[in-house]
Amino acid sequence: MTSLTKQQGIGTAHWSRKAFFNAIRVWLFASLSFQLGCASFGLFKKEDDEYVRARNSIEGYEDKEGNWIRPEGIRADKMRDSNLPKFIQGIPGMGPKPVNKDLARESYQQADALFMKAVTLEGDERRAEYRAAAKKYIEAGKNWTSSALEQDAFLMAAESYFFAEDYPKAENYYIKLLKEYPRTRYQDKVDQRRMEIGLYWLKFKDQFYDVNFTDNKRPWNDTRNHGKRVLEKMRLDNPTGRLADDVTMELATTSFQKGNWNEALDTYQDLITSYPDSEHQFDAHFLGVKSALMSYQGADYSGESLDKAEKMIKQMVRQFPQKAKEEQDQIQDAFKEVRYRRAERLFTNATYRYNKSEARAARMHCTQLLAEYSDTPFADQAKAMMEKTGGMPAEPIQQFSWFADLFPTRDKITPLLKPLPDVDEEENLRSVYERTASNPNATSASGTFPSGAPNAGNGSSSKR
Repeated sequence: MTSLTKQQGIGTAHWSRKAFFNAIRVWLFASLSFQLGCASFGLFKKEDDEYVRARNSIEGYEDKEGNWIRPEGIRADKMRDSNLPKFIQGIPGMGPKPVNKDLARESYQQADALFMKAVTLEGDERRAEYRAAAKKYIEAGKNWTSSALEQDAFLMAAESYFFAEDYPKAENYYIKLLKEYPRTRYQDKVDQRRMEIGLYWLKFKDQFYDVNFTDNKRPWNDTRNHGKRVLEKMRLDNPTGRLADDVTMELATTSFQKGNWNEALDTYQDLITSYPDSEHQFDAHFLGVKSALMSYQGADYSGESLDKAEKMIKQMVRQFPQKAKEEQDQIQDAFKEVRYRRAERLFTNATYRYNKSEARAARMHCTQLLAEYSDTPFADQAKAMMEKTGGMPAEPIQQFSWFADLFPTRDKITPLLKPLPDVDEEENLRSVYERTASNPNATSASGTFPSGAPNAGNGSSSKR
C-alpha cells in the first residue's frame, strides 16, 4: 500500500512539472506574438492598423507633452509603413531619431540671428557668418527630423551656403530638401536657385581632368557638365514647373553652341512638344531647323533630319506668321537648302542605279527630280542622264545566262502581274511627269516658300 502511494505521488509530481513547462511555453508564445504584433496568429490585434496609419498620416498624433504633431517627409513615411517590431525600432539607429524640440527651436533661432547679422556684413566676414548660420540650421534640423522645422532648416542652410557663394554645398542641400520633402512649398524658390547655379557653371569650359581646389563657387572638377546635370535634374524633379521650359531651352542652346546638333535637335523638339504655350516656341523652331540641317550627314545617309527641318519650317510659318516675316530671308534660305538636299539625294540615287545599269530605276528618280526640283542645279544633270538611259534596257543584261539558269531562282512566288513593256513604262513615266507639272496643287518646283509664308522668289538655290 505504501509502495502504491509513492508511485501515485511520483506520477502526480511528474504531471505537475509537465503542466508547469507547458504553461511557460504558452506564456512565451503569447509574449512573442504581442511583441511582434503578428496579426497572422489571430491572438492580438495590431494597434497600428490601416485605419490608424491613415488617420495619423492626415491628422498626425499627440506626443507625451500633449503637442499635436504630424511627421512629414520620406523618412516618416518609411517608418510609418515599416514592418519592424516596436522593440526593434527602439534600438538606436533602427527606429526614428530622438526628437528634442526645444533644442531644435533654440538652434533655429540662433541660426536666424547669424543669418540676419551676415546681411549687414561685407566680404569674407559676410561669407563666414553665412557659413556659421548654415551649420546652425543643419544642427536644428537634426534635432527635430521629419518636421516642418527640418524642412525650413534645409532651405535656410542651402540659402546660407548660396549667399556664402559655396554653390556645391548649396546645391547639395537643395537636393536634400527635394528628396526628403518632394511636395515642399519651396519648390519654385529652389528651382530658381538651382537654375542660377546651373547657368553659372555652364559658363566654364574646363574639362573633366581640370581639378579645382581653391574656388568654393565651383565643384572640384568638370564644372560645365556639373551645370548641365543640375539643369537636367531640374527637368526630372519638376517637369511641369514654372521654369521647366526655360531650363529645356537653356539645355538645347548649350548643345547648339557646343555643336552637338542631334542632341540640340532632340531637346528643341522636346520643348516644342512638351511646352506648347512656352514663350520659346518660335526660337525652338528656328534653331531646331538649323540643328536639323547641320545634323544632316549627306545623301548617303538617312534623310530624316530633312523631314524634321521641313516640318518645323511649315509649323513656324503657320503658327508665327509675324515673326516668320521678320526672319524671312533666313527661313527662305533654310527651305531652299532642304529642297537642294532632297534633289541631291534623288540624283545620287539615280546615279547609283545608272552605274548598276538599272535604267528603269534611274529614269524613275530623274523623272521625280525634274517634276519636283526643276529649279535646282541637278535638273540639267537629270535630263542628261535621261538621254543616256534612252537606249539602255530597263534591267541589266544577265551575263552567262545559260550558267545562271542552272541554279534555282530566289523568287519562289510567281508575280501576280506581268511586267509592263519598256515602251509602256516610258509612256507611264511621261504621263506622270506631265500630270505633276500641270497640277497646281502639286509640290512646287520653283523653290518658293510653303503655302502661307512670304514668297521666296524663283531664283535657283546654290549649294551651301
